[in-house]
Amino acid sequence: MGRKLRSTPREPAKISIDQSKDFKPSRLVFNFSFVTSDNKYNFEGKHFDKRLKLALLQNIIKLSSSDLLTIFSWHKQTGFEALPLEGVHFSVNREFVATGRSAACLDSYWIFRLNKLGRVIGRINGATFYILCIDATFDTYNHG
Repeated sequence: MGRKLRSTPREPAKISIDQSKDFKPSRLVFNFSFVTSDNKYNFEGKHFDKRLKLALLQNIIKLSSSDLLTIFSWHKQTGFEALPLEGVHFSVNREFVATGRSAACLDSYWIFRLNKLGRVIGRINGATFYILCIDATFDTYNHG
């Protein structure tokens, strides 16, 4: 004979994850939630083409595949470069500041290069890199 169907669906099984206070991820993760609203420096701008998208993806893969401490030891051409918070010219996402995320981050902007196509500017909190700006025109700060 046929199977009897339940009139009420079962609740999904709950998974328990132990999140110890000592747990610190050693690999970098990327957050795209707070990219600037400036079209020149976000994903909507005309500068954000296929080549730039590919370079961004390749760098995210490379940076998230290595231990965070190792990345900080790399030369600025392949790893990160610190930049003071002053002297950078783009509009920081208001929600990033209002939610307190900005205050919780390291005291600098951090930049990684997209070959000669541009720079990604963000802030770091723990192992999270908040992408704030994609500078494909090299005019958000003095490259001296």
